[in-house]
Amino acid sequence: MRSNAVPLLGSLCRRAAQAGGRAVFVAAVRSTLLLGVAGVIWGGAPIFAQGGLLLTQAVAAPMSRQEVAERLNLVPVFAIVSQNGTPVVANVEREGRTIQVASFWLDQNQAQQALQQVKAKNPEVGQQAQVVPIPLGYAYEKSEEERAKNSDLYFEVVPRAADVEAAKQVLKETGQEVPPEVIGVPLFYGRSGEGLLTIEQDGQEVVPFFFDRNDLKGALDRAAAQNPEVVGKTQIEVTSLAIVVERMLAPDAQEDVQKIAFIPPRASLEYVQSLVRSATPQPNSPATPQPQRR
Repeated sequence: MRSNAVPLLGSLCRRAAQAGGRAVFVAAVRSTLLLGVAGVIWGGAPIFAQGGLLLTQAVAAPMSRQEVAERLNLVPVFAIVSQNGTPVVANVEREGRTIQVASFWLDQNQAQQALQQVKAKNPEVGQQAQVVPIPLGYAYEKSEEERAKNSDLYFEVVPRAADVEAAKQVLKETGQEVPPEVIGVPLFYGRSGEGLLTIEQDGQEVVPFFFDRNDLKGALDRAAAQNPEVVGKTQIEVTSLAIVVERMLAPDAQEDVQKIAFIPPRASLEYVQSLVRSATPQPNSPATPQPQRR
């Protein structure tokens, strides 16, 4: 296996590299509703209820790839990019042919470890490379475009190791007969006999799918005081990002897929927000010109 760079996602990644991986992520997030949902979940006790999502629903028009990408844009992923901002891909031998794999990590630390491997195996590329955050939706949308042009190019989201282990535990606890490796990128959600767990946000019903099981558990713990009956009969289950996206795009998509919200790992989003804060000039900072007394 060797690594090189290809002109994939070039524009956004160049901007991210030039900005040191800071404000470009936030600038690309267009859905204030999803930001509001994340704030409600993490900032206080969310109002949980039970809905009937993905049960017997009227069939509606499927979501477009752009609409799905907008839902995914709140989720930061981390890419290894070269000096000119193009993602570094790995050339992998598979079934007698060479394919190119573009990886996007949900864990910033795992991305940094992968960068060290690139530096060891290909110093010429690795020496000038860096890890930058980009929105998952943008990576998904542009990767699909590039995939249509090049069948040997594959898009890979690398899950966090802790989430994979949590998915295995949930599968064991719930008796789901699904091999953990089939899940890929796990998503965690709440369910009772009445349907999937929903959140009320500004009069709208939202169905959250969490990338981090601990974030879902924390939200349930905070909501227990206000919604003990709902929370008490809720069970945490696991599915995969690929399955949820497939249902959103399906020709026979049910109308409630419009309510799906992806909740990123809190740690990842807070890391990106810290980058943004560090890049934002503060009042009376040395970078801010001060009025001169005459």
